[in-house]
Amino acid sequence: MSQEQNTAELIADLEQRIDTMQNMGDAELGTFNRLDWVVLILISIVIPVIVVVIAR
Repeated sequence: MSQEQNTAELIADLEQRIDTMQNMGDAELGTFNRLDWVVLILISIVIPVIVVVIAR
């Protein structure tokens, strides 16, 4: 398989995946609930602050 053919197949696969995701409804992708918010806040704010304080 040539590099150009491989690249063309990868592009076609990526375009198909993008089309599939664009046609999905919100319910199919899942919900964002309270636990998700807690995890997001812990990972993005609390843990980095703790690391910075410890690093001082």
